[in-house]
Amino acid sequence: MFRIGLVFMLLGLLVPYAVQSQTPAAPPVQGYSYYHPSKDKEAWQRLNLQLSSTFIVVAKEGQVEHDTCLYIAGRSLGLSRLPVLAEGIGDKDLFEQSQWVDRQQPGIGVRRLSNTTGRKQLQLLLLLGSYYAFQPNSYYRYKDSVEYFLNKALNESRHLKEYRLGRQALCLLGKIYVQAGDAKGDSIFNTVITQCREAGDRETEARAVAYRGIYTAPTQAGFQQKIVDLQAASGLYHSLANKEGEINVLMDLGYMLVVAGQFQPAQESFLKALALAEAIHYPYIHYISDALANITSFQGKFGDPLRYTFQTVRVAESCRDSIGLPYFYSRLSDLYDTEGRQKESIDMAQKAVDRFISVHDPSVYGILNRVVGDLCEKGQAAQGLALIHDISKKVDSTSILADRFAYNAALALCYLDINIDSAELHVKKMDSLETQAEMIRGPLRRIMVTDMYGHILFERGQYQKARAYFEKHFTALPYIQHSLSDDLQMYRWLIIADSVLKDNASAIYHYKRYAALLDSNFKVTKVRQAEELQVIYETQEKETQIAALNKQAGLEKANAKQATLVKNLTLAGIAAAILIAGLLYRQNRLKQKSNKIITHKNEELQQLLTDKEWLLKEIHHRVKNNLQIVMSLLNSQSVYINNDAALTAIHDSRRRVYAMSLIHQKLYQSDNISTIAMPAYISELVSYLEDSFNTGNQVLFRQEIEPLNLDVSQAIPLGLIINESIVNAIKYAFPEGRKGIVSIRLQQEDDDHLLLTISDNGVGLLPGLEIMEHNSLGLDLVRGLTRQLNGSLDIVSDHGLGLIIKFPVMSKQMLEESLVTP
Repeated sequence: MFRIGLVFMLLGLLVPYAVQSQTPAAPPVQGYSYYHPSKDKEAWQRLNLQLSSTFIVVAKEGQVEHDTCLYIAGRSLGLSRLPVLAEGIGDKDLFEQSQWVDRQQPGIGVRRLSNTTGRKQLQLLLLLGSYYAFQPNSYYRYKDSVEYFLNKALNESRHLKEYRLGRQALCLLGKIYVQAGDAKGDSIFNTVITQCREAGDRETEARAVAYRGIYTAPTQAGFQQKIVDLQAASGLYHSLANKEGEINVLMDLGYMLVVAGQFQPAQESFLKALALAEAIHYPYIHYISDALANITSFQGKFGDPLRYTFQTVRVAESCRDSIGLPYFYSRLSDLYDTEGRQKESIDMAQKAVDRFISVHDPSVYGILNRVVGDLCEKGQAAQGLALIHDISKKVDSTSILADRFAYNAALALCYLDINIDSAELHVKKMDSLETQAEMIRGPLRRIMVTDMYGHILFERGQYQKARAYFEKHFTALPYIQHSLSDDLQMYRWLIIADSVLKDNASAIYHYKRYAALLDSNFKVTKVRQAEELQVIYETQEKETQIAALNKQAGLEKANAKQATLVKNLTLAGIAAAILIAGLLYRQNRLKQKSNKIITHKNEELQQLLTDKEWLLKEIHHRVKNNLQIVMSLLNSQSVYINNDAALTAIHDSRRRVYAMSLIHQKLYQSDNISTIAMPAYISELVSYLEDSFNTGNQVLFRQEIEPLNLDVSQAIPLGLIINESIVNAIKYAFPEGRKGIVSIRLQQEDDDHLLLTISDNGVGLLPGLEIMEHNSLGLDLVRGLTRQLNGSLDIVSDHGLGLIIKFPVMSKQMLEESLVTP
């Protein structure tokens, strides 16, 4: 079924509405100096991420899902997604250990499960389930992982009687189902809401109702329920005094009400969100003021849109949030254009274009139409066309219908003055794209398509048909508003068409409408000027009153302070002297006592560290000895085996065991008990394999190993991979005594990744053999070990055979974590 259109809020963000009159900008926001948003408290970070990601959803016309937009917002703001993912779990210690969320390394969290029990394990299961539930396209890509971790969390919550955490698991399960339109989601939310009400858990109930209202796919059948849920969630957050949660759902509610055409309730919802944000001194109000700029435009108000837009730009620039800035600049450009301030409009449009290009955002084509249109009006259509092609090389490709529509619209605009057939080709593409988009969000830009068809017909001399298309400009759906300049321009085209067709009656009618529109603009201008004067007067009056009150209050305070100053200084001096003497004596005694305790603790810690290092070395020594015993047993067993295949398997196993044994031998012999020096290790391993096969001069080994020290958890699988690759090359690459070279390279590709390349100049693969589809123990082992390294495997056959393995290197911090994790 068709999804409900996001017509109004999308139009407000991507095709900013023009209004007929504006007021001056509001004064700067008081009491805010820039700091990085990661220093905010958790609730503010969560709200910042939620408002930003919702804005991106709207800016992309609902064609990019919430979870992808949350990821984009987190990257742009430099914020972890953890405050959103871990909402409702409530374990600060878990937060400090969960850097793997931002590194996209859930395997670390999975490994920690085996080292936790009880409530800690339950919370980690929930976080893992939430991680996958908030991954982009979670239902289609990670549904099994979400269900696995959250169902385990549900069972564990029942066992531990941690029923609140179990209800949070249900919330996350319901989220991924409703996002994909799966009916199971509604059933889950009904269950969790009922459980919350029975348990009196209003916090989880509010979250469940909000999740369903925000994440449910906006279908015609479920749209009204989204509004009901968001209204209910707003009330629940209000009763809990959770202002951040209430602000978030009020914004989503306002957007939904705009879609429903309920402008006044939508404005009230946005205003309430703004009042709450100001009450808690929340600094990032630019998305709220932007929504108010939109809704006041829809309502046809004169002064508010520009005032709110100025406020939006000012706040976004002061807090350095660049996510919405190009869209805000675009809207400001349109508002300037409506007021006839063409130079300011084009300057602001160019500023928006530059900002879009700097982040490679294909949404640039929406505002680029204004710049290109200005060039075409100056007779520079060819320059406009060159500009479009140049920008297309600087921004990313896109599947967003709105961006592709705007790109074709810009090209069509230029070709109207260059090649009418090419213009028609691009207008037809606009028509097709708009037809697809209408299935999602209604006929938002149909009027642009009909206008362009009218211009093409006019240029071809088909004036009767052109006039019919021009007249459709004024019969569009009522919620698609027109800018004054566009309406005036369209009446001028109609009058020209009437004149060519010698239809005097129609020409007189259209001229009267044109004159009436000009007259209304004159009246609106007068209203605007009156509003500006009133705002200026009220602002000056309030500033004067504030200054007077501050001066009066200052004088009263100064007199009161002067009367008691001498008395307070005398008493304070005596008390301070006594207090300082007592504190100095106490501090001296405490310092002596603390020094003794610290010295004793340091001695104990040093002894524990020495014992630990000795114990670890002893463990490596014994592991090495045990592996040597295994090798001896395999060697002894091989004497009694006559089957060649079994004998080969035993020899292969012995070489694999040696590769692991050598690791533990190196650790035992080294002062560093946690990392392996790879050049020496690989050199010794290659020498062993060379001796094992007695290759003589047949195979030459070349090693290019950078001086790297790797953790044992990476060195072991790396050694086994090298073992398998070299054995394979010795066995198969050089048949019938053919001589050749085997190269082993281990190098640092960048700050975060290592590259292992093992190649030979042997016979390569048989023609037609797909090595990635070939099954063998050695290849399966290499694949499995590569996955263990979280790496990627490429096999190339070009004048021989080569294995290329790229894997992330463990950072110092990760190494430290692996050492201290129990």
